[in-house]
Amino acid sequence: MNRRRFLALTATVAAGMASSACASGGDAAALGKPDLLVALGPDAVRRLGRRYRENVPRERDAPRIEAAITASRPWAARIGVSHSTLSDQVRDDFEAGHTVVVDGWLLSVTEARQCALYSTRS
Repeated sequence: MNRRRFLALTATVAAGMASSACASGGDAAALGKPDLLVALGPDAVRRLGRRYRENVPRERDAPRIEAAITASRPWAARIGVSHSTLSDQVRDDFEAGHTVVVDGWLLSVTEARQCALYSTRS
């Protein structure tokens, strides 16, 4: 493989990864829709989210909460080479003990952040 072909191939792979990253980052709406909505309903999720934001001052507004959720995602999911879902991340949080108690509910940190983000939008 010559240098020209190598550079073209590298550029193609980089472009593919960048577009995948943009596509996976485009699920910002999904960040603020926790699975708990189905089980608890919007009012309870909103209440949990508000309480979490009160308890965690550095995560009170939507941009900071989105950044926290995104930063806690596995690197491969952030750049789009892994199809790790937020549900996977919630499960992984529980397995790793990354949990918080909000209003008597034991939530994964990701779930709590999703509730917080939901509460900023509704």
